[in-house]
Amino acid sequence: MGSIVFTRIQNQVQNGCCRRGGKLSTRSCNLCTRVHCVEGHLVRTEHSVFEAVIDGMGESKDGVKGKRVVFVTVGTTCFDALVKVVDSQQVKDELLTRGYTNLLIQMGRGSYLPKSSGGDGSLAVDYFTFSSSIADHLRSASLVISHAGSGSIFETLQLGKPLIVVVNEDLMDNHQSELAEELAERRHLYCARPPTLCQTIASMDLKSLLPYSPGDATPVAKLVNRFLGFPEG
Repeated sequence: MGSIVFTRIQNQVQNGCCRRGGKLSTRSCNLCTRVHCVEGHLVRTEHSVFEAVIDGMGESKDGVKGKRVVFVTVGTTCFDALVKVVDSQQVKDELLTRGYTNLLIQMGRGSYLPKSSGGDGSLAVDYFTFSSSIADHLRSASLVISHAGSGSIFETLQLGKPLIVVVNEDLMDNHQSELAEELAERRHLYCARPPTLCQTIASMDLKSLLPYSPGDATPVAKLVNRFLGFPEG
């Protein structure tokens, strides 16, 4: 097989972020999820960045097999409509059908309290209001469902996590929704509203999502141009 060596990730290989147990891994970092080691060379693949995430869903970070966490975040806002819909039996049943086992909700300033539950064959649900950092929750998640805040969106995408962004329709002049829709058009994430979230979960194909390059400012630039009334070119 002809191999294509990627010099741009040699530092990552040497520093060990691509290694797991002394072997090159396709699951260890965002830069390495599109390569495989064949006869000592790194070669290009056509797989989505999220196939590596999906392949690794059978085992959690702490080694507990079968644990697949859906992490929901609303940031510092109040977004009860999102919290209510993910806590609905219809959405929880759909998540369970898709193989997820745990639902962790960061509810922010909202007043609606999700119904906590243990396992017993159903989706295990837990929640909290705020955390000094949600990075660990994002890293351990198999799927992230987020409000349309740009910080949450880009942090999740840079971690290479499958993402559904739910737009808050109650906000006036919601330019965040335009950013989410632009990124959805570019197949980096799924975009939904609270009433359409369950259908989005049921129909989503995570392997079809494409990796987001942190240096790609096109979606933000298009949003700014649209806001300022400049023609799109």
